[in-house]
Amino acid sequence: MKNQFLMILFVFVGSVLYNPVTAQSLSVSDIENSIKKDGKYAILVSNVRYFQAAVMTGQELKSNNPKMDFEVVLIGPVVKDLATDEGLKSFIDTSEKAGIRLVVCEAAMNHFELKKTDYNGSIKFTPDGFVYFFGLQENGFKTITL
Repeated sequence: MKNQFLMILFVFVGSVLYNPVTAQSLSVSDIENSIKKDGKYAILVSNVRYFQAAVMTGQELKSNNPKMDFEVVLIGPVVKDLATDEGLKSFIDTSEKAGIRLVVCEAAMNHFELKKTDYNGSIKFTPDGFVYFFGLQENGFKTITL
């Protein structure tokens, strides 16, 4: 009787606590294809390599999902690089053509003694990159910081 009770208890507890794991059962392409066609995504970057990667990612996503909102918010040293490094012009052009919004932090601009006229005309500005990024989150953007 005692053994039967323990067996029933184990079966009951096991069935209650059983939670199938599905993350491992999804393929890479299933996960990539689950990105919403009209989704809202933003990446916060502070260096050139991450800026370049963010633009390339945004370009790929926007090419498959033109209705998607994709923003790159720039803070820190990349703000200076964006204004002074001619090698980044192609990434700015790519962003503009793909419909990726680039938003530069004015606090970082002030730190590096830069002006809005130092930037391409397609670039947008915010007084504080962190506050802007929080605003994107509050407005339903899925965000990542690199």
